[in-house]
Amino acid sequence: MNYKKIRYLKLLFLFLINGSILFSIERVKEIEIKGNINIKEKVIRNKIKTKPGDIYSPENLKTDLNSILELGYFEDVTVEMDTATYKAIFVVKEKPLIRKIDFKGNKKFSKARLKDEIKNKEKEYLDRIQLEEDKRKIAELYSEKGYSDTEIDCNIYVDKETNKADLTFFITEGRKVTVSQVKIEGTKYYTAKKILGKMKTKRKKIFTEKTLKEDMEKITSFYKNKGFESAVVNQPELEYNEDRTKVNIKIKIDEGPRYRIGKIDVEGNTVYSKKEIMKVLTIKSKQYYNSEKIDFSKQSIYELYSDKGYLRAEILPEFKKYPEKGIMDINFKITENNLIYVDRIYIDGLTHTKEFVIRRELLIKEKEPFSGIKLRRSIEKIYNLGFIDEVNIDVQDTGVIDTADLVLTITEGKPGMLSAGAGYSSIDKLVGTLQVSHMNLFGRAQRLNLLWEFGERRQNYEISWTEPWFLQKPVSLGGSVYDLTRKQYYGNSYAYTSHRQGADVRLGPRLSEYLNLLFIYGYERVTISDVQTSVTTTPEGTDLTSSFTGQIIYDSRDNIFDTTKGNRNSFSLQLAGGPLGGDVHFYKPIVRSSWFLPTFWKFVFSTNFTAGIVQAFSTYKLEDPYKFHVGGPETVRGYVYNEVSPPAGGEVMFVGNIEYKFPIVQEKKRTILQGAIFYDFGGAWENYKSVKFRIGETEEWSKYGNWDNLMKSGWGFGIRFTTPVFPIRLDWGWPFQPRPGQNPPEFYFTIGQIF
Repeated sequence: MNYKKIRYLKLLFLFLINGSILFSIERVKEIEIKGNINIKEKVIRNKIKTKPGDIYSPENLKTDLNSILELGYFEDVTVEMDTATYKAIFVVKEKPLIRKIDFKGNKKFSKARLKDEIKNKEKEYLDRIQLEEDKRKIAELYSEKGYSDTEIDCNIYVDKETNKADLTFFITEGRKVTVSQVKIEGTKYYTAKKILGKMKTKRKKIFTEKTLKEDMEKITSFYKNKGFESAVVNQPELEYNEDRTKVNIKIKIDEGPRYRIGKIDVEGNTVYSKKEIMKVLTIKSKQYYNSEKIDFSKQSIYELYSDKGYLRAEILPEFKKYPEKGIMDINFKITENNLIYVDRIYIDGLTHTKEFVIRRELLIKEKEPFSGIKLRRSIEKIYNLGFIDEVNIDVQDTGVIDTADLVLTITEGKPGMLSAGAGYSSIDKLVGTLQVSHMNLFGRAQRLNLLWEFGERRQNYEISWTEPWFLQKPVSLGGSVYDLTRKQYYGNSYAYTSHRQGADVRLGPRLSEYLNLLFIYGYERVTISDVQTSVTTTPEGTDLTSSFTGQIIYDSRDNIFDTTKGNRNSFSLQLAGGPLGGDVHFYKPIVRSSWFLPTFWKFVFSTNFTAGIVQAFSTYKLEDPYKFHVGGPETVRGYVYNEVSPPAGGEVMFVGNIEYKFPIVQEKKRTILQGAIFYDFGGAWENYKSVKFRIGETEEWSKYGNWDNLMKSGWGFGIRFTTPVFPIRLDWGWPFQPRPGQNPPEFYFTIGQIF
């Protein structure tokens, strides 16, 4: 037999072997569903990935079984394989469908109120485990009203043919219990009256076990935070009267010794020095032992380590007590463990927004060491997009040593809105507004704003658009066109009508996390008409302005819409005319510095200072529209527009603003309505020689200069509304140096923050 024949025989043999194996593989021929009554078969089949013709796999069928259970409609699911026909049979046992829920014996609460309290609902599937929790919730509701002896039972009737259930809760309400007496025993350092003052459970008040339990926790915390590390508040003794309508309460306290903190030490630290760790501690030597401060100190050390990626660092405070001296030494024992690297970053919850919009804001990256500092700043950047309501962070174990996955769950807000409204201010009087805004156009975080303002003194049309990441680089690109007609008043006197038509293009490269540049080219046509020569010297006519503005900005604010900490500092220089063309030629440098300091809770103290000059080039004359105008809602409140300036505007300007803001209404951890108290001061001057950095009283004006040359100040209060697109300010301002005949206060309705 030659070599070629042998080769053919081998190929034939291999073909027969492989063919026999192929035909011997067991395949699923059919899938059957049994046991379903109220659940449509299609719903179940949609969860089964195994299809007829697939290779039989017990593992795959088990996965399908678990997927069916995840629907939450079934008490049990089994899968059987008929080996004769290779039919996969899924047998399901449905949870009963709740047809009706009823209550018997309830007098103090309506059926509707009780239905709201429980999780099992009509037309939903019965959860027997949740049923016990529902009974507990009803009992707790009664207990809060003083019916601590209330008994709850539940009967379940299931129609076997329809698998529908009727639930009936039987309630024995019992009698309301009031507190007859509360007695405190065992106190030495504090009087019983002092301890009773910490409690909500009081004589003649309704007795609830929940409130009493909370009181025990309050008393324990009080002692633990006053130096009594080993204080024990024993279980209260309850003594009821015969008909269980009144109760006497006795609470025994073992105070133990009172400790002051002695030596504070750290052990096991290599990443940080002892000095660096001691700086973040909230406890100090010689202070009384305070459980809360020790917990805060422990958390502060952990946050210090998590900032550098040591997420699994363990901090254990150890105490060495000297009861006879009342001294306690504390040693923070640190087990640093290994540096943790971010393996994968997952972003969940997005419905409209593209994932890359969130991902590009993240400073923390995959395969890099975890950083708490970068993570916190990343969350701030995500909120600053303006259309995100909530960001939740979860760090998950990967099963691989020294790595963790980061999961960001995003809740999107409303990115766009159509708004219409009206406002009244002392400057523009009654103004109507119609606005269409979108902060997340096409899900790419592009911003589009269409605005129409109309009123007695103001007509404005404006379109603006911004792309925050031009060509997927950290560079913003934007532009706007506008047409604004405004009747200009100085005080209560009409001066002239200005008509501005223009457009601008903006380019903003971001150099670092906090440092940005902004370049703006603007082209504008300004027409001044109907000039009242008795009020102003501004000439009538039309000018074309071609200008370029360069700005450098350092911005470390945590939230640009509702800042609680950080600062924003900027320097800008605007050049108009010259090689840029146009009829107007000037340069205008402006310096601005804003600081935000958190005080307590969400109360924020903020300051802003702005200074600028404007000078015409060569022999050109600078007219009113291009000068500084101080007074009104954007500068010194308490005065009308331009009242703190020379009649034709000033070439030098300085303004200071101080505000103290506090929350009034919060929703989803965000402030949507806040109040503010403010103090403003400043002025504008014709030139350098006329500048007077003095805030004088009315009788001092003649001594230090005329009214225009002195700085003015005002104070007042306001309300801030946070909308999905822009903040709204309502301010009432009173002048400290009112002009004769002025009738304060001045009211301002304004869109946008003052700084």
